[in-house]
Amino acid sequence: MENSSSNRIGIAVDSSCDLSPEFICKHGIEILPIYIHHADGTYQDDRNTIAMADFYRDHSRSRYNTAQSEPLSVDDVTQIFEKHFLPKYDRVNVITINSRKSQVYNRVTEAAMINEPKFRDKSQRPTPFRIRMLDSYSMFSGHAVLVAEFAKLIHEKRETQAKAIARINTLRDKVYGYIVPFDLSYMRERRNLRKGDHKISWLSYKLAETFGINPVIELHNGETHAFKKSKGYQGALKDLFEHAKSSILSGLATDTIVMSYGGLLEDIQSNPDLVAFRAFAKQKGVKTMLSMMSATAAVNVGPKAFSLAFAREEH
Repeated sequence: MENSSSNRIGIAVDSSCDLSPEFICKHGIEILPIYIHHADGTYQDDRNTIAMADFYRDHSRSRYNTAQSEPLSVDDVTQIFEKHFLPKYDRVNVITINSRKSQVYNRVTEAAMINEPKFRDKSQRPTPFRIRMLDSYSMFSGHAVLVAEFAKLIHEKRETQAKAIARINTLRDKVYGYIVPFDLSYMRERRNLRKGDHKISWLSYKLAETFGINPVIELHNGETHAFKKSKGYQGALKDLFEHAKSSILSGLATDTIVMSYGGLLEDIQSNPDLVAFRAFAKQKGVKTMLSMMSATAAVNVGPKAFSLAFAREEH
């Protein structure tokens, strides 16, 4: 039944998942918005391409430096389930940002536990409506690596939902995400607003400012670590691409590398190091996906930040 009715299996993600609009459209990915409360009001982050472009054009430090992101409420999620998911799907797989860093997973799980029995009773159809929750243990581009693989398993390879979920559960520990911040002072000013991520001490900030050091931050298995210190933003990008090339040669666990940029793509896509990396990946049979970074991510790590992620086989 699962295999023959893959069109009735839905995939939903929160808007911090950095998938390209083309991929979202191709696979019918459902987006759960995140609200961003800023100095002038509230912005709804729902990965709308036009709204994201406007966000980056209008972004200012005074408006967003103390902004806070907030997931949908349980009631909001209930409304989305009932109005949009229940009529279209028999099963919905919700893959969320790392639950240690956001309340999205908990909010959606609570809504599912409350409403799933009610929906089954209400729909009275042969296939009962079910909601399956998956914690990505990752964020941004790393989150997208898992969702991209899950969507391809369900829609292209026609795997059963059970096999696709088993594959994602195995893959989670192999996902490595990286962030290159553009403005360390932005991150330092927001250090008390984040849940323990990317804390930059006064001393490390001053050293970076004095010597032009830019970190590459690694996200793996739900935790963040300092991966590398490079000379400037461009140097950090170059070092990150070299690391990704090395990982491709060592062996990836999926055929897709996901990247995102905290700004308009026209400002980054002709970067020579990025262009050379994408050509290298293509030559090695690895696909690259580039999208605008979610507003939720950019509010936390700063505009012009760059994110890259892949799933790597352990050696």
